[in-house]
Amino acid sequence: MKNVLLMCLILVVFGSKIMAQPSETVAKEKLKVFESWVGHWQGEGSMQMGPGPAKKSTVDERLEFKLDGTIMLIEGIGKSVDAQTNESKVVHHAMAILSFDQNSNQYKFNSYLKDGRSTQAWLNIIEENKYEWGFDVPNGKIKYTIIIDTTKKTWNEVGEFSNDNGSTWMKFFEMNLKKV
Repeated sequence: MKNVLLMCLILVVFGSKIMAQPSETVAKEKLKVFESWVGHWQGEGSMQMGPGPAKKSTVDERLEFKLDGTIMLIEGIGKSVDAQTNESKVVHHAMAILSFDQNSNQYKFNSYLKDGRSTQAWLNIIEENKYEWGFDVPNGKIKYTIIIDTTKKTWNEVGEFSNDNGSTWMKFFEMNLKKV
């Protein structure tokens, strides 16, 4: 009888862990909500960091599912024309990986910049075709709000900074893209 009880206890403890193992099917299903992101997007961006006019750039974003639809790879390149040389130069180059962490039951949005900086960001679905992602920085919080219009095939993303734990936000970034 002790052996039967011991086996039942082992099955309960370890069986729940086995059943909670990540599933490819779950990973794919959780990312389907981002299907409207997939594609090639182009447009304009602007960034305001400190006093003076916002810096404008042309933006090229490519988003695609990888690993059989269990992650999304995002690459964005912003270029501006140097006023003195009239040459186009890269002013922003970033990559990100969007995934769903089945252990924490949360989306993960890990981004990487060409200068070596990276973030492990959170991402939330606010409503259909509206998303927020962000991360903490030493002097505050940064969040980005993405709104996709699937009919017009447009992508609007606004970046905001808060230095008071999210009570007030200051816009510093905006990107308006069209699917090509």
